[in-house]
Amino acid sequence: MTASLFLLPGFTFVLELIAFLLVLAFIAKYVLPPLRRAMNEREAQIRNSIEAAGQARADADRLATERRELLEAARQEARGIVDQANQIAEQLRGEGRQRAQEEYERLVAAAQAEIELQAQRARDEVMADVGALVLQAAERVIGGGLDSERHRALVDEAITAAQASGAGD
Repeated sequence: MTASLFLLPGFTFVLELIAFLLVLAFIAKYVLPPLRRAMNEREAQIRNSIEAAGQARADADRLATERRELLEAARQEARGIVDQANQIAEQLRGEGRQRAQEEYERLVAAAQAEIELQAQRARDEVMADVGALVLQAAERVIGGGLDSERHRALVDEAITAAQASGAGD
């Protein structure tokens, strides 16, 4: 009976099993440790990269917050400078208006004084002319000469009368 039993292993099977176990032992002793070491190194590198990325994200968030705070502080300072400049400009406008008003009032007062002076000169000239005319008219009416004392009294009287009538207008 040369028939082989299926359940009983043959010699080739035992040799194949021994060869398989030797290859497995070789792989476990010489191939797997460098692979595990490479995998562990790769895992550590990935872990470090993830931690570094988290730290970089935290730093970026912190820097973004600082940048926003600095921008807001700069905006506040700029608003303050603009407000201060507006206040100074308004103050300068007010001072300019005040100086202009004072200059206007000074010029008006000077013009009024000049007008009064010119009016007084005109009155004086008119009075002088009136005095001379009165004297000429009196000489013609009287027909003769007057002494200088009488002449001066008549002129002063005519001037006073003319001033009184000029003031009444």
